[in-house]
Formats: sequence, structure tokens, C-alpha cells
Amino acid sequence: MIYLRYVFNGTTIKCMKKTTDFIWQFIHSLTHAEKTYFRRNYAVAIQKEKALYLKLFDTIAAQKIYNEPHLILSLSPNITVKNIAFQKHYLLTHLNNALVEYYSRNNIYQEIYRQIQLIRVYRKKGLLDEAHLLWKKAMARARKTESFAMSSLLKSEFEKMILFSSSHISYDELHTIFNQNALTYPEYTDMVTLRDLYAEIVLIKRKVHYDIDDTQAKTIKQILKQVDNYGKDKSGKSFWFRHYFTMSKATLLYLLNKMEEAFNLLAKNLLEWKKQPTFITSNGEHYLELLYMINYAGISCGKYEYVTEAFKDTCNALIEDKMQRANFEAIQFLAFNKIFNKTAQYDEVGKLIKYMNANYKLWESLLNNDINRTVNLSLGIASFVLEKYNDSYSYIKNAIINYKDGAREEHIAVGQLLLLLITYSMNNARLFDAQYRSTYAYFYKRKKKQPFESALVQCLHRSFYMTSSKEKIKEYLKALQVFEENKENVIQQMASSIFNYRGWLQSKAQRISYKTFVELKVKDQDLISLS
Repeated sequence: MIYLRYVFNGTTIKCMKKTTDFIWQFIHSLTHAEKTYFRRNYAVAIQKEKALYLKLFDTIAAQKIYNEPHLILSLSPNITVKNIAFQKHYLLTHLNNALVEYYSRNNIYQEIYRQIQLIRVYRKKGLLDEAHLLWKKAMARARKTESFAMSSLLKSEFEKMILFSSSHISYDELHTIFNQNALTYPEYTDMVTLRDLYAEIVLIKRKVHYDIDDTQAKTIKQILKQVDNYGKDKSGKSFWFRHYFTMSKATLLYLLNKMEEAFNLLAKNLLEWKKQPTFITSNGEHYLELLYMINYAGISCGKYEYVTEAFKDTCNALIEDKMQRANFEAIQFLAFNKIFNKTAQYDEVGKLIKYMNANYKLWESLLNNDINRTVNLSLGIASFVLEKYNDSYSYIKNAIINYKDGAREEHIAVGQLLLLLITYSMNNARLFDAQYRSTYAYFYKRKKKQPFESALVQCLHRSFYMTSSKEKIKEYLKALQVFEENKENVIQQMASSIFNYRGWLQSKAQRISYKTFVELKVKDQDLISLS
């Protein structure tokens, strides 16, 4: 075993070289309420002194960075090199138990499960009347909340009651309740299959949104046929059956670029969730994915008002979980930022950036790589439009370097093009040359070649060193011609929905800022709609 030696105030501490700061990360992730719950419910006094594991908890909580030798020195002689691993494990066990109990409060599934456990206790104690009464209540709650797993456990308890309880007890009423299933067993099997298909669909969407090759398109169409078959004449049976069917079909249609059809299904599903607000509290992840998809499909269809109202709905106040709240805030930012940029509300864009700069660090660790990357890309685009090029450069770099694991290839391509646009706009030859080499190498190695990407990269490279405005404009127009020739290309359309490369080229050809170009375009559209 390799050891390191540390010296504190003249005292040498020997520790194993490889230590973990997981417990430090865990403790520092706790909210004030969680820490208070832990102390009040688990940190008991021993002989009028604080329990050792509570002292360890407080010492770790006070550390700005994890420092195990300092822990040993501070809590010596009770904590030593030999026993610190055990003491940390002991503390972690109590923390785990405390937080499981903390988050079990006001959780409908946990409450039903507690009732099941109590039914078992009553049954084993021979208190059958009490067991039967509690069974009826628990089954009613499980059916109301469509807790199919809990219903199955309750049915198992019913079987045990009728096998070994007194013969004089009547089970007719209980058996009637037993048979009142929300779904038949074949329908339940179909719902479980739909759930599994939905998981597969979400994983496909994680990898790609629009740059879909023939093999992926074939797979998506095959799954869509399966989903349609499972949904026939069954979608009215239960909330979760409808949810899995609708979300599966809507996501597949979105991937196939059938935005209107996808949006209509998503809007229908949102109405279902509003009718069952308790599910938002107990199954927030599913609700957030619905909002995420409404953000994508709704904005692609130009349903800006609908998307705005969906994110402002009072039902969203039910999202109280810290991690879910962080994801909601991030998704809401993505939606509003796109809408404000597309409608030239640049004062609002500026406010959004300021809001995110103040709050994003609080949420970052609670978001997955996909959302963190998307947030940084969105911040980068907003800053670029507002000509805050240094900020934009930092955001885009952060997106494609720090959150590249499991990245959609589309995001990497978008990031490369944006970095080239940013360094071009910064008019920094050193930065631009380095970025051009990086961008060129990326697209050269990339198997999927898109004409608009090549045209844009070549245009920027050729025009960067030109001194004649007329010659530069010729290069912009050449690139625009490629965009025009490929305007039916779905990849180009979807990539341009992230950032309007064509509009940027047009602004350069007209020798106005991109921001001004969008403002004029929106104004023209407003005049047309009024006429």
C-alpha cells in the first residue's frame, strides 16, 4: 500500500494515497433542511457528548475542500488512519438512512408501501380485521395513483390472507376489489412493453435529434409501427398507458421531422397532466421531459405563445424537488431564449443571460451533460448575437469540451461552426487560424458531409483576410447560393433552427449587424401579418 505523509502544526499524518472525497461531495450537496433533519433524527448524544460520527459530519461540512489528514488530526485520538474508513462508512450509513426517510415523507408510493408493511405485521399478529381494512384503503390509493407495482404487492398480501386466515371471515368484498383492475393483464403487458419502447426511444433521441442516417431512420419507423399497434383501442384505459403511448409516438414523429403531428400529441398530453397534478409531484421527471419536447416541437412549429404559456403555467409550481427544479429552470431558459431571439426581443435576451449568470452555477451539478451542453450553446448563441464575443467563445468552448461525453454529434458540429463564426467576428487572426484548423479537421474526418457546412467554412476562410468589402460580399453570396440550392435539406433546416447561418450571411452581405438584420426581418413579418 502506498502512503502519503502530511505535516500539520508539527504533527506528521500518514494516509493512504488514494482517498475518496465522495462523502465530502455528498455532505456539501445537502440543503439546510436535510442537514437539520439528519441532526435531529440521527445524531444522538452519547454520554452527554456529541456522537463521533456527528463530529465527523460537522468537520467535513466545514471543509472547503476535502482534506482527510486534517480530519484525522482534528478528531484525534478517536479518529485514526486505521479507523477513518470505518467511521466514514458508519457516517454514510446514517446519512443514507436519514435522507431516504426524509424523502419518503409525503411520498404517495412510500406511504402505500408502509401500509403494505403494516398489513404484513397485522396479518402475522392475527389482527385480520385490521389487516383487511388497511388492505382496502391501500388498494384504493394504489388504483387511484396507478401504482401498478404496489397493486401487485397488495394482491400478493391478499393471497396470503386467504390462504392462512380463519375460514369464517368473508372475502367477497375484498375479492371484488381485488378484481377491479384498471387494465386487463394483456393491456398491462402492452403498457409495460410501451414503457420499454419509450426508454429505447429516449436513448435514440439522446444520441441524435435530426442528423439521422438511413439505418436510424429505418429503426425509428419500425418502432413507430410497434407503438401504433399497441395504442389501438387502448389509449383510454389509464393515464400511464396514454402517457407512454403519446410520448413514444410524439418523440418518434419529432425525430422524423413531423413537427406538427408531434406538437399536437404533446399538447394533448399536457392537458392530461394538468388534469392529474398529483403526478407532477410524484413523477416530475416524466413531466419535465414533456415540457422539454414541447420546447423543441412547439418552437419548431412557431407556437411561441403556447410554449410560453406552458412554461408559465401554475402547475409548474408543483415541481419542488431540487434537482427537478434545476432542470425546469434550464429547460425554461432554453425555450425563452429561443423565442426571444427568434422574435428579436433582445432586451429580454440580455435579462435572461444576466439571470443565468447569477443562477446557473447553482443548477449545473444537478443537470445531465446533454442539458448542460445545450444551455451553454444557447448562452453562447445569445451572447454572440449581442456581440459579446468573449463570453460567447467561453460558453461554446465549455459546451463542446467540458460536456462532450455522450454528446450528440449535431451539437459538436454546431459548436465547431459557432466557434469559427465567433473568432471570425472577433477579427483575431491567431484565434481564427487555430479555430479554422480545428473546424476543418473535424468536418474533414466526419463521415456525414453537408454542403452548407462546407460552404460556410470555406466562405469564412476565404473572406477573413480580404480587405475589399466587395470581394467579401461575393464570398457571402456564393455561400448563400449553396444554402438556397439545399434549402429542402432537412439537416440544413434543423441546424439553421439552432442558429440562422443563412441570416448571418445575409446580414454580412448587407453590411449590417446580425441583430439588426433579425429586428428588420421580424418587423417586416409583423407588417405583413397586420396587412
